[in-house]
Amino acid sequence: MQAVSRTALWVASMRATEAARPDRLHDDPLAAAVVASAEQEIPPAPPGAAEFMAIRTRFYDNFLVDSARQVVVLAAGLDARAFRLPWAPDVRLFELDLPELLAFKDEVIATAGVTAACTRVVVPVDLRDDWTAALSAAGFAADQPTAWVAEGLLQYLSEPDKKRLLDTISGLSAPGSRFAFDHMDASADDREAVVDALEKIRSMGAEFVATVDDPAGWLTAHGWTVAVDRIPALAVAYGRPLPDFMDPAAANATALCTAALPA
Repeated sequence: MQAVSRTALWVASMRATEAARPDRLHDDPLAAAVVASAEQEIPPAPPGAAEFMAIRTRFYDNFLVDSARQVVVLAAGLDARAFRLPWAPDVRLFELDLPELLAFKDEVIATAGVTAACTRVVVPVDLRDDWTAALSAAGFAADQPTAWVAEGLLQYLSEPDKKRLLDTISGLSAPGSRFAFDHMDASADDREAVVDALEKIRSMGAEFVATVDDPAGWLTAHGWTVAVDRIPALAVAYGRPLPDFMDPAAANATALCTAALPA
Protein backbone atom coordinates (compact mmCIF):
# COMPACT_ATOMS: atom_id res chain seq x y z
CA MET A 1 0.00 0.00 0.00
CA GLN A 2 1.20 3.54 -0.66
CA ALA A 3 2.49 5.90 2.02
CA VAL A 4 -0.76 7.82 2.40
CA SER A 5 -2.48 4.50 3.08
CA ARG A 6 -0.05 3.84 5.91
CA THR A 7 -1.23 7.04 7.57
CA ALA A 8 -4.83 5.87 7.04
CA LEU A 9 -3.98 2.65 8.89
CA TRP A 10 -2.44 4.71 11.67
CA VAL A 11 -5.62 6.76 12.02
CA ALA A 12 -7.71 3.57 12.00
CA SER A 13 -5.65 2.18 14.86
CA MET A 14 -6.40 5.29 16.93
CA ARG A 15 -10.10 4.98 16.14
CA ALA A 16 -9.99 1.37 17.27
CA THR A 17 -8.45 2.53 20.55
CA GLU A 18 -11.25 5.06 20.99
CA ALA A 19 -13.95 2.50 20.21
CA ALA A 20 -12.69 0.34 23.07
CA ARG A 21 -13.19 3.10 25.65
CA PRO A 22 -16.35 3.05 27.80
CA ASP A 23 -16.61 6.84 27.40
CA ARG A 24 -15.92 6.73 23.64
CA LEU A 25 -16.84 9.70 21.46
CA HIS A 26 -17.40 7.48 18.44
CA ASP A 27 -17.64 3.78 17.64
CA ASP A 28 -16.04 2.78 14.34
CA PRO A 29 -17.24 -0.74 13.40
CA LEU A 30 -14.40 -1.23 10.90
CA ALA A 31 -11.41 0.10 12.81
CA ALA A 32 -10.47 -3.11 14.62
CA ALA A 33 -10.97 -5.13 11.42
CA VAL A 34 -8.74 -2.71 9.52
CA VAL A 35 -5.97 -3.08 12.07
CA ALA A 36 -6.29 -6.88 12.01
CA SER A 37 -6.13 -6.89 8.19
CA ALA A 38 -3.06 -4.68 7.91
CA GLU A 39 -0.07 -6.43 6.37
CA GLN A 40 2.50 -4.07 7.85
CA GLU A 41 3.21 -2.96 11.38
CA ILE A 42 1.30 0.15 12.44
CA PRO A 43 3.48 2.57 14.43
CA PRO A 44 2.21 3.48 17.91
CA ALA A 45 0.60 6.88 18.24
CA PRO A 46 2.51 9.62 20.10
CA PRO A 47 1.04 10.64 23.48
CA GLY A 48 -2.12 12.66 22.98
CA ALA A 49 -2.63 11.71 19.32
CA ALA A 50 -5.52 9.33 20.03
CA GLU A 51 -7.25 11.93 22.21
CA PHE A 52 -6.79 14.53 19.47
CA MET A 53 -8.17 12.16 16.83
CA ALA A 54 -11.25 11.36 18.92
CA ILE A 55 -12.14 15.05 19.19
CA ARG A 56 -11.56 15.64 15.48
CA THR A 57 -13.64 12.62 14.52
CA ARG A 58 -16.52 13.73 16.73
CA PHE A 59 -16.42 17.22 15.18
CA TYR A 60 -16.93 15.80 11.69
CA ASP A 61 -19.57 13.36 12.93
CA ASN A 62 -21.60 16.23 14.37
CA PHE A 63 -21.22 18.19 11.13
CA LEU A 64 -22.53 15.29 9.06
CA VAL A 65 -25.45 14.26 11.28
CA ASP A 66 -27.20 17.45 10.16
CA SER A 67 -25.96 17.22 6.59
CA ALA A 68 -27.40 17.62 3.13
CA ARG A 69 -28.83 14.62 1.32
CA GLN A 70 -25.67 14.58 -0.83
CA VAL A 71 -22.35 14.08 0.94
CA VAL A 72 -18.84 14.01 -0.53
CA VAL A 73 -16.02 12.75 1.68
CA LEU A 74 -12.67 13.74 0.17
CA ALA A 75 -9.78 11.41 0.99
CA ALA A 76 -12.27 9.15 2.78
CA GLY A 77 -9.54 6.84 3.97
CA LEU A 78 -10.61 3.92 6.15
CA ASP A 79 -13.29 5.67 8.17
CA ALA A 80 -16.70 4.01 8.46
CA ARG A 81 -19.10 6.95 8.60
CA ALA A 82 -21.27 5.43 5.87
CA PHE A 83 -21.87 2.53 8.25
CA ARG A 84 -21.95 4.10 11.70
CA LEU A 85 -23.84 7.41 11.52
CA PRO A 86 -27.67 7.65 11.70
CA TRP A 87 -28.23 8.70 8.08
CA ALA A 88 -31.58 9.57 6.56
CA PRO A 89 -32.52 6.80 4.11
CA ASP A 90 -32.20 9.04 1.04
CA VAL A 91 -28.62 10.22 1.70
CA ARG A 92 -26.04 9.50 -1.01
CA LEU A 93 -22.47 9.49 0.29
CA PHE A 94 -19.58 9.63 -2.16
CA GLU A 95 -16.20 8.38 -0.89
CA LEU A 96 -13.20 9.66 -2.89
CA ASP A 97 -9.71 8.26 -2.40
CA LEU A 98 -6.92 6.37 -4.12
CA PRO A 99 -8.05 3.17 -5.89
CA GLU A 100 -5.79 0.81 -3.92
CA LEU A 101 -6.93 2.23 -0.58
CA LEU A 102 -10.62 1.93 -1.44
CA ALA A 103 -10.07 -1.63 -2.72
CA PHE A 104 -8.45 -2.58 0.60
CA LYS A 105 -11.33 -0.93 2.46
CA ASP A 106 -13.93 -2.86 0.49
CA GLU A 107 -12.13 -6.12 1.32
CA VAL A 108 -12.35 -5.26 5.02
CA ILE A 109 -16.02 -4.31 4.68
CA ALA A 110 -16.81 -7.65 3.03
CA THR A 111 -14.96 -9.55 5.75
CA ALA A 112 -16.67 -7.59 8.54
CA GLY A 113 -20.09 -8.11 6.99
CA VAL A 114 -21.32 -4.59 7.72
CA THR A 115 -23.94 -2.74 5.66
CA ALA A 116 -23.97 0.97 4.87
CA ALA A 117 -26.79 3.00 6.44
CA CYS A 118 -26.96 5.23 3.35
CA THR A 119 -26.30 4.89 -0.36
CA ARG A 120 -22.50 4.61 -0.44
CA VAL A 121 -20.79 5.38 -3.75
CA VAL A 122 -17.06 4.69 -4.10
CA VAL A 123 -15.12 6.98 -6.49
CA PRO A 124 -11.46 5.88 -6.95
CA VAL A 125 -9.46 9.03 -7.82
CA ASP A 126 -6.31 10.96 -7.03
CA LEU A 127 -7.44 14.30 -5.62
CA ARG A 128 -4.35 15.97 -7.04
CA ASP A 129 -5.75 15.27 -10.52
CA ASP A 130 -9.04 16.36 -12.12
CA TRP A 131 -11.62 14.25 -10.29
CA THR A 132 -14.80 16.13 -11.22
CA ALA A 133 -15.65 13.94 -14.22
CA ALA A 134 -15.38 10.77 -12.14
CA LEU A 135 -17.59 12.25 -9.43
CA SER A 136 -20.22 13.36 -11.95
CA ALA A 137 -20.16 9.96 -13.65
CA ALA A 138 -20.81 8.35 -10.24
CA GLY A 139 -24.08 10.29 -9.95
CA PHE A 140 -23.11 13.52 -8.20
CA ALA A 141 -25.66 16.30 -8.83
CA ALA A 142 -24.02 19.73 -8.92
CA ASP A 143 -27.43 21.45 -8.70
CA GLN A 144 -28.14 19.94 -5.27
CA PRO A 145 -26.75 21.20 -1.92
CA THR A 146 -23.73 19.17 -0.84
CA ALA A 147 -22.00 18.52 2.46
CA TRP A 148 -18.25 18.35 1.76
CA VAL A 149 -15.72 16.88 4.18
CA ALA A 150 -11.93 17.23 3.94
CA GLU A 151 -10.76 15.59 7.16
CA GLY A 152 -7.02 15.65 7.64
CA LEU A 153 -6.47 16.33 3.92
CA LEU A 154 -5.31 19.89 3.32
CA GLN A 155 -2.18 19.36 5.39
CA TYR A 156 -0.84 16.98 2.74
CA LEU A 157 -1.47 19.20 -0.28
CA SER A 158 0.82 21.81 -1.78
CA GLU A 159 -0.47 25.37 -1.99
CA PRO A 160 -1.40 25.01 -5.70
CA ASP A 161 -3.19 21.72 -5.00
CA LYS A 162 -5.07 23.24 -2.05
CA LYS A 163 -6.21 26.18 -4.15
CA ARG A 164 -7.26 23.85 -6.96
CA LEU A 165 -9.28 21.74 -4.53
CA LEU A 166 -10.98 24.78 -3.03
CA ASP A 167 -11.82 26.18 -6.46
CA THR A 168 -13.26 22.83 -7.52
CA ILE A 169 -15.42 22.49 -4.42
CA SER A 170 -16.72 26.04 -4.81
CA GLY A 171 -17.48 25.44 -8.48
CA LEU A 172 -19.46 22.27 -7.72
CA SER A 173 -21.39 23.65 -4.73
CA ALA A 174 -25.02 24.66 -5.12
CA PRO A 175 -26.56 27.26 -2.77
CA GLY A 176 -27.04 25.78 0.69
CA SER A 177 -23.90 23.64 0.49
CA ARG A 178 -21.64 23.20 3.51
CA PHE A 179 -17.96 22.33 3.89
CA ALA A 180 -15.94 21.07 6.87
CA PHE A 181 -12.15 20.93 6.90
CA ASP A 182 -9.19 21.28 9.23
CA HIS A 183 -5.71 22.70 9.07
CA MET A 184 -2.81 23.51 11.37
CA ASP A 185 -1.52 27.00 12.03
CA ALA A 186 2.09 27.58 11.03
CA SER A 187 2.82 28.18 14.73
CA ALA A 188 2.40 24.44 15.28
CA ASP A 189 5.83 23.85 13.79
CA ASP A 190 7.33 25.35 16.96
CA ARG A 191 5.60 22.91 19.34
CA GLU A 192 7.58 19.83 20.38
CA ALA A 193 4.50 17.58 20.55
CA VAL A 194 3.46 18.56 17.05
CA VAL A 195 6.97 18.12 15.67
CA ASP A 196 7.09 14.58 17.12
CA ALA A 197 3.77 13.71 15.47
CA LEU A 198 4.85 15.19 12.15
CA GLU A 199 8.08 13.21 12.23
CA LYS A 200 6.04 10.06 12.80
CA ILE A 201 3.88 10.89 9.78
CA ARG A 202 6.89 11.66 7.60
CA SER A 203 8.55 8.41 8.66
CA MET A 204 5.60 6.65 7.01
CA GLY A 205 6.45 8.35 3.73
CA ALA A 206 3.76 11.05 3.73
CA GLU A 207 4.78 14.70 3.43
CA PHE A 208 2.95 16.98 5.85
CA VAL A 209 2.65 20.61 4.73
CA ALA A 210 1.48 23.17 7.32
CA THR A 211 -1.32 25.33 5.94
CA VAL A 212 -1.94 29.08 6.14
CA ASP A 213 -3.08 30.84 9.29
CA ASP A 214 -6.27 32.33 7.81
CA PRO A 215 -8.67 29.49 6.93
CA ALA A 216 -11.63 31.83 6.58
CA GLY A 217 -9.80 33.77 3.89
CA TRP A 218 -9.71 30.75 1.61
CA LEU A 219 -13.47 30.63 1.29
CA THR A 220 -14.92 34.04 2.14
CA ALA A 221 -13.61 35.31 -1.19
CA HIS A 222 -15.78 32.66 -2.84
CA GLY A 223 -18.96 33.65 -0.97
CA TRP A 224 -18.75 31.19 1.93
CA THR A 225 -19.33 32.05 5.59
CA VAL A 226 -16.75 30.35 7.78
CA ALA A 227 -16.68 29.44 11.49
CA VAL A 228 -13.57 28.14 13.28
CA ASP A 229 -13.39 25.86 16.33
CA ARG A 230 -10.34 24.72 18.29
CA ILE A 231 -9.56 21.32 19.80
CA PRO A 232 -9.34 22.29 23.53
CA ALA A 233 -12.73 24.07 23.51
CA LEU A 234 -14.37 21.20 21.62
CA ALA A 235 -12.88 18.69 24.06
CA VAL A 236 -14.63 20.46 26.94
CA ALA A 237 -17.88 20.73 24.97
CA TYR A 238 -17.79 16.96 24.28
CA GLY A 239 -17.18 16.15 27.95
CA ARG A 240 -13.66 14.92 27.27
CA PRO A 241 -11.18 17.56 28.49
CA LEU A 242 -7.70 16.97 27.11
CA PRO A 243 -5.24 15.10 29.36
CA ASP A 244 -2.90 17.23 31.46
CA PHE A 245 0.14 15.94 29.59
CA MET A 246 -1.04 17.46 26.30
CA ASP A 247 0.41 20.82 25.29
CA PRO A 248 -2.61 23.19 25.16
CA ALA A 249 -0.90 25.50 22.68
CA ALA A 250 -0.11 22.60 20.35
CA ALA A 251 -3.69 21.34 20.53
CA ASN A 252 -5.00 24.84 19.94
CA ALA A 253 -2.96 25.15 16.74
CA THR A 254 -5.45 22.95 14.89
CA ALA A 255 -8.38 24.80 13.35
CA LEU A 256 -11.56 22.84 12.68
CA CYS A 257 -13.61 24.83 10.20
CA THR A 258 -17.15 24.80 8.89
CA ALA A 259 -18.25 26.87 5.92
CA ALA A 260 -21.65 27.47 4.34
CA LEU A 261 -23.04 28.97 1.17
CA PRO A 262 -26.28 30.97 1.45
CA ALA A 263 -29.32 28.95 0.41
